[in-house]
Amino acid sequence: MSTPDQASTSSSTAPAEVVRRFYEPFRNGDTSTYGEVLAEDWVDIPLAPGQEQGPSGMAGQIALFRSAMPDYSVHHEDVIVDGDRVAVRNTVSGTHQGAFMGHEPTGRRIEMRTMDVHQVRDGKIVTTWHLEDFAGLMAQLNAPADAPTRPAWS
Repeated sequence: MSTPDQASTSSSTAPAEVVRRFYEPFRNGDTSTYGEVLAEDWVDIPLAPGQEQGPSGMAGQIALFRSAMPDYSVHHEDVIVDGDRVAVRNTVSGTHQGAFMGHEPTGRRIEMRTMDVHQVRDGKIVTTWHLEDFAGLMAQLNAPADAPTRPAWS
């Protein structure tokens, strides 16, 4: 097992580093790195509503996230490498400053848990399977204005 703050073995360094680079655009908005880390025929499972398959579809998702939450950040809780698969458990957060999933800006700080499994071949991600706690996110966005801003599971 490899975590973000531990050294990886040489056999797990390449896939873990490729996957870590996948998350950079979430933090900085620069999706040009996707040309280096995503295969041209990369498959994202499941697609978000309206998302196109492939690297350009992911770039569009990054633009949506960052327009809604310009301070969007991703913290890797765990990075686990097993052969060509890299599992990443994340906490994502940001301040809801733009329209997102049908919700007008609330100004709230939100947090959401995600779990991703990436398959890496020849130095590129070929498939990503992911789950996000959108129910928890919606609860935060729909909460009354005087409700606590941190989810109960924090």
